[in-house]
Amino acid sequence: MAKADRKNNAAARLQPADFPLPKRLSQEKVSGICEAFRISDRHAAELKDFLDELVDSLHEWMPRQQASDRQGDRTRLAKMRDGIAAARHRLEGLGVDGRLAVRSTAAELADIVSGDWLRYHFPSDAPTRTSLLLLRGLPRERVDETHSNYQFIQGRAPKTVDALLRDLEAVLTSAVATLDSDPRARGGLELIECRQITIVNLGQIWQRIGKKVVGTPKSDFVAFCHFVFGYIGWPTGGLVRAIPDAFKNYLNRQQKRARLRK
Repeated sequence: MAKADRKNNAAARLQPADFPLPKRLSQEKVSGICEAFRISDRHAAELKDFLDELVDSLHEWMPRQQASDRQGDRTRLAKMRDGIAAARHRLEGLGVDGRLAVRSTAAELADIVSGDWLRYHFPSDAPTRTSLLLLRGLPRERVDETHSNYQFIQGRAPKTVDALLRDLEAVLTSAVATLDSDPRARGGLELIECRQITIVNLGQIWQRIGKKVVGTPKSDFVAFCHFVFGYIGWPTGGLVRAIPDAFKNYLNRQQKRARLRK
């Protein structure tokens, strides 16, 4: 195997554990970066402050992230899902007294569920919008629907609770499936999120001081990232490939958030 291939393979095997808490850059090192990339004195202080803040933020974020165990999260989600499934089973076994007890309190669910939700789950006998009562604190336009929801839920309390639990169970089942579909669950390379976050932040300060972010191997921005990573004590292997990936993932997340806001 060629030396370059061995180097690339070694870089590809980097894991989050290879990235310790970053070190702060001394003023001398920041000055060296400014000199190497012809960063003006006007921007030198801004760069130093930004890098200090970035390192401090990583010191707060990384321990919390490392404490988050992916497999543990899956186990907790699965237990919640199974607990809800068990609750649904117990609900079916309630006697008359238990059902009356649920009925006496379940009407409060009208503050949580919408008429559309009830009509979706109970299409044959969904609540109407007629009302005889103005409920205190509710906007007038919601009075009719909310009062009819109260009446409907009181008459079908166990079924309504079961429908809510069924929806919650479905959400948690989907969450478990999402974790199972993650490439890491199939033995893929683990995402080094701290590296991606740092690259995106370095791109932001690079633009702020008047530079253009270019991800090609011999660009000034890639060289700048190598300088910073080396100074904070992080491996630089695989950076050339990680930089465009980091911005691609960042843009994908931004687009997804924008779609969810619509």
